Amino acid sequence: MTPAVGGHAMTVLHNHRGMHVNISKLAVHRAVRAMAVGTNIVADPGFESGAFGTWSQCGNGNAVIDSTTPHSGTYDALVGNIDTTTPEESGLDGVCQTVTVPTSGQLSVWVNEGTSETSTSTADQEADLLDANGNVITTLYSENGNTNGYVQKAFDLSSYAGQSVTLFFGIYGSGSSSDYNFVYVDDVSLTGSSGSTPTPAPSATPVSTPTPAAAAPCNDQQFLNDQSALASGSLSGDQLEDVCGQVTQVLPSKTTRSGLHGYFYVQMPSGYNIEIVSNLDAMAQAPTNQPPANWPWVSVGQYVYVQGRYYYDSNGTQGIDWTEDDTGSWPNVGWVYVCDTSGNNCQKYW
Repeated sequence: MTPAVGGHAMTVLHNHRGMHVNISKLAVHRAVRAMAVGTNIVADPGFESGAFGTWSQCGNGNAVIDSTTPHSGTYDALVGNIDTTTPEESGLDGVCQTVTVPTSGQLSVWVNEGTSETSTSTADQEADLLDANGNVITTLYSENGNTNGYVQKAFDLSSYAGQSVTLFFGIYGSGSSSDYNFVYVDDVSLTGSSGSTPTPAPSATPVSTPTPAAAAPCNDQQFLNDQSALASGSLSGDQLEDVCGQVTQVLPSKTTRSGLHGYFYVQMPSGYNIEIVSNLDAMAQAPTNQPPANWPWVSVGQYVYVQGRYYYDSNGTQGIDWTEDDTGSWPNVGWVYVCDTSGNNCQKYW
């Protein structure tokens, strides 16, 4: 086949390098600023503004800001057709933002994908880095994904440090009238540091972590046992967990229906990064051990202990929340101990 993309012909979709994406609608936002370790330089990373601005429609220009299926918060971006009531679009379509890649840049994104397509030679979901003219520098991933919920994808962009690139998340459609192909995009993060930072991904290779004197209860193996049992269906309902490990990612705070929340990820011995959800409004009302007023009060590389409610809705939607003193219908008290990178000098928040 020889589909035309942005006026440029191509022969095989797998060969993304050199493809062209229409970015004429792109409102260029170059995130260039002094950056603390672990700071996310992506603007509006969870689309919580509810509108395009720092993010732009690119390619066909049909992407929308959606509120039906967010990974966290209220909004996400949706690209493509979720069923066959509308024809699958033809060519590239997505959301874009221009950034300058920091030193040791680590990119992650949460995606929820579905398709009836079976070959990436005709259609896919994908992420790319584009140059200033919309040409594909490199394709970060390309697949025919049916994730049945959100999954996290992570990429090492350290080789692009200092370069201005446009992040593209979206689809390539075949134009079929009998197929569907879509991706929901949320919680995009691009961080950097002066040293190496673990890449947060559920399939990450476990990293060696310190074995500090326990500041609080920790039973990571019990968490892993419960995670496996919930996935298999042999266990149901929310579980009280005590976990500990190093922080691999920190996301911006978001206001949801239940208040202001902060999000970070802790790596388990299996390599899985579990999301920790802290209700910042409730924690600010604790009679003692209140966290600092400004989020984030935890950073990548620190060692933490967490007690909270583990919820498992699906492989892509799980986490530990209610890390505060007043949990309403949940009868157990939760907390976070934030320690230094060696697991010492810990401060309790609840």
